[in-house]
Amino acid sequence: MTTSLPPISTLLGPPAPPSLPQLPYQRWASQHPPKDPVHLFTHKTVLVTGSNTGLGFEAALKFARLDAGHLILAVRTPTKGEVAKQRIVEATKYPSERISVLKLDQGSFVSVRGFLRDLEKVLRGRGLDVVVLNAGMAAPRWRVCEETGWEEAVQVNVLGTAMVGMGVMGFLKAGGKAKGDGEGELGQLTLTGSVGHMYVKREDMMGLLDVKEEEEEGGLLRVVGSREFFGVEKSYSVIKVLTMYVMQGLMECARREEDGEVGVWVNVVCPGFCVTDLGREFPWYLVWMTRVMHWYCGRTAEQGGRSLVSATLLGEEGHGGFWVNDGLARQGDMVTSEEGQRLQKRLWKEIRDICKRELSIK
Repeated sequence: MTTSLPPISTLLGPPAPPSLPQLPYQRWASQHPPKDPVHLFTHKTVLVTGSNTGLGFEAALKFARLDAGHLILAVRTPTKGEVAKQRIVEATKYPSERISVLKLDQGSFVSVRGFLRDLEKVLRGRGLDVVVLNAGMAAPRWRVCEETGWEEAVQVNVLGTAMVGMGVMGFLKAGGKAKGDGEGELGQLTLTGSVGHMYVKREDMMGLLDVKEEEEEGGLLRVVGSREFFGVEKSYSVIKVLTMYVMQGLMECARREEDGEVGVWVNVVCPGFCVTDLGREFPWYLVWMTRVMHWYCGRTAEQGGRSLVSATLLGEEGHGGFWVNDGLARQGDMVTSEEGQRLQKRLWKEIRDICKRELSIK
């Protein structure tokens, strides 16, 4: 397939030294920030979730600088989205009429459905070319979403992300420029993940491995979201494993019904350890540790935003890949092992069934 995407060789950076422990690895990454993408997105419709602050805002700003044809900011609070829109316009002179702000709260199935209806109206029959699913949270404590009954991080980072991903898949298939003559390119769906998933061990998943297949619907997700399973650091990393599982599930959804061929490229990106306000509600001792880490090995949000943008330029070579530090990295053992693959199939079935019901998909 001929595409207008840059050769992947132009996106690659120097690899990290092999076998570095976690802290030296983060230090190395901070001293080797990602390349700043220069490839234009002219005529492309780009959607970024969680785009009023942090990494999402920086990615949206770059898409504007790179001449995206239409930029859609999906945010939990529309007034904050309008402020972000104005900041982008002032910083780039990007035409304000080419930016749309839509409300999206992934903590609410009702909000996700409303967002998808609003998105259809904004697109007016056009498709999407690029979607970055960046909205997420780092849960500071165990808490349940009153509306849905799911633990907050499971709801927002797993079910909300998967539901939006499934919901935009049709728009991406319509927006991809693939033609019958083999020219053009597919739509791109990129999820924000983390190298944290690589450090999850089998013992971190205990409790999940004991759930029988005949358990009630959502049995595995209930374990992940239970008070007994929760721990600020462990839960964060396990949720990142589930992000990889969601990517693999969305790759199934990305196939075209008519011939089973890939209709949308899907991948996960890790922006690195960045200085943002993601952990602002953590317990005081973790906030203090995070600030020390920011000083020692933190990237700026702008540098992290570079990776979010470059991940959308990988095309077929990046499909199913994990993009970090300007390279396609190995995925963690709880993703690649036989045990991890069995968990992925079971968890994805739970996630997919819940999302299909909430989306009213038969």
